[in-house]
Amino acid sequence: MPGNVFRRSSAPSKATVVQNFPGRYPTEEWRAQYWDVTEAGALVRREVTVRLPLGFSHVSPPVTLGQPGCIYAVRRWGLACRTSLLEDIPFDPSAYLSVEATDDEVLRLMYGATWFDLPGYFIIASDEHPFYLYDPAGALKGAYVDWFTYLGALTFLYTDGDVKGSFLLVFRESASLYQQALAEIQAAWGAAMRSSGHTARLE
Repeated sequence: MPGNVFRRSSAPSKATVVQNFPGRYPTEEWRAQYWDVTEAGALVRREVTVRLPLGFSHVSPPVTLGQPGCIYAVRRWGLACRTSLLEDIPFDPSAYLSVEATDDEVLRLMYGATWFDLPGYFIIASDEHPFYLYDPAGALKGAYVDWFTYLGALTFLYTDGDVKGSFLLVFRESASLYQQALAEIQAAWGAAMRSSGHTARLE
């Protein structure tokens, strides 16, 4: 749901299917593949089923890498699909709400039908670690790369949120500089984890 882009996801860490209003309206099952940076700083690949309103696949054209397609944004907490596409299905929120429903309730349903908290501690999406969204037929309908890199997420966590840089431009303009900075933050992170009595495998 809309909110702070850096808030924690509310999805259970072991969830395999996400849907905000189970049984409220007909759905179809999409597949999200993405990368998550854990609380220990490790990089983990995840996959989860996302239930979008029935017909969403018909109004979402196929894409290639770097084309967001039906994805509006990826944030730390999860995925936001383009709510405006509901108008093309069509998806009538009044059919799933009471006649006394307020405008806020209508908006909540529409966002809830297309925006999802996903399992993960800090979800990233970059050229190096894209966020992929596949429709029920297996066609790629979203390939988002304009959120945070692994370096950006690791730096955010290491500084307790004081540094909020994606480092996308660094990766795109100088891969060697990016790798150097990543190695340095990984070394600092590893030292901090060891001093606290924890261990983490940073990749």
